Amino acid sequence: MNGVVVFEDRSTVITIRTKRSVLRPFAADDANRLFPLFAEWPVIQWLSAPPWPYRLAHMQNFVDRLLAEDSPDREVFRVIEIGGMPIGGISLRQRERSHLQSGSGPNVGYWLGTQYWGQGYMTEAVTALAQHTFATSNAEAIYSGVLAENARSLRVQTKVGFERDGATMLHSNPRNTELPHVNTKLTRRTFEASNTRKPAP
Repeated sequence: MNGVVVFEDRSTVITIRTKRSVLRPFAADDANRLFPLFAEWPVIQWLSAPPWPYRLAHMQNFVDRLLAEDSPDREVFRVIEIGGMPIGGISLRQRERSHLQSGSGPNVGYWLGTQYWGQGYMTEAVTALAQHTFATSNAEAIYSGVLAENARSLRVQTKVGFERDGATMLHSNPRNTELPHVNTKLTRRTFEASNTRKPAP
């Protein structure tokens, strides 16, 4: 079936390595380790789903929910880690066509602790996850998007090869309002053409 991603099950989520980081499955203590990085307004303000203020119980519920999911389209979350220390997270989930993406297919989301911004870690992580997704599925495109004000995240996606794919409004739970959202899309053809000219992440 065209565009379907077959996700790893919980026991076999593959660890992905970049030049400087590791994208690994959840560990038992990750809620406590990720919470201080995630529960900051400079991070939360760019996301649509989390509540604000963000509590440790919210993070624990998120971890527990993802570890318990066992459906073909479940969200697969990986912790981004450098030197044994978590610095953020990246996830992939199969989504249907909607106002947020122009076709059915995998959708990537991510966040990074503020002290690690501007160092290229997220560009490496998104590139590595895209490479893994195209290599292990028949998806012809990966979808994502950013709030229109989030120029930093849009630059990350542009570097990987994502292109603008429409615009819409998206409700932000942290801000409790509708905000302009830029939809983005990375095709297999664009990614492969771009990455034949540069080393693997």
